[in-house]
Amino acid sequence: MGKITCRVSVPALGIAQICSWGTLFYSFPQIAAAIENDLGWLKSEIYGALTLGLLLSALSAIPVGMAIDKGYGRLVMTTGSICAGLCLIAGSQINTLFWFYIVFAGVGFLHAATLYDAAFAVIAKNFDTQNTKRHIASLTLWGGFAATIFIPVIELLLSNLTWRGVLIVLGLVNLTLCAGIYQTLPSKKRCRHNMAAHSKPPKAKPKQGIKWAIRQ
Repeated sequence: MGKITCRVSVPALGIAQICSWGTLFYSFPQIAAAIENDLGWLKSEIYGALTLGLLLSALSAIPVGMAIDKGYGRLVMTTGSICAGLCLIAGSQINTLFWFYIVFAGVGFLHAATLYDAAFAVIAKNFDTQNTKRHIASLTLWGGFAATIFIPVIELLLSNLTWRGVLIVLGLVNLTLCAGIYQTLPSKKRCRHNMAAHSKPPKAKPKQGIKWAIRQ
């Protein structure tokens, strides 16, 4: 029997992925340039935080994947977006390289809970093999628009706000739009109920049971 669990709105997930990628990943070079000009840090020092964040993302991918496989996709992605939003808002207050590393290491750590790794795992958990491939391909297309949309948006924001103000805006996008969409993902309890409803064996028809007994 194919996997029949809970409904996931791929377009809604795609919109959230555009915002997650745009705010948590593609925004970094533009924010980094603004910070470099404002605080006078070396580019190598700033990008060291991104490197650390990506390493932590790789380490967190395994426990995140295990949690999603157990049915906690909604909790993982919603909590991840909330924490990422808070990290970005906290980043708007930093003045030292130490706290910059702490904040963006945290953002990187949360990549595994908010970007493709988590979204693909949620889709795989909720669709059969054939539909999983199709929806992952569709979601990849959605995510591909993140840079196209957010790079000019962030440039526009930077022309009207300081980098600190931009980080607050990006944080709010995660706290509201992204977390709100991820909150609509199926819960573990609802998935269990739906799976149980579809996994009940079909009732044998009386005539079939009689024929089987006679043949025996």
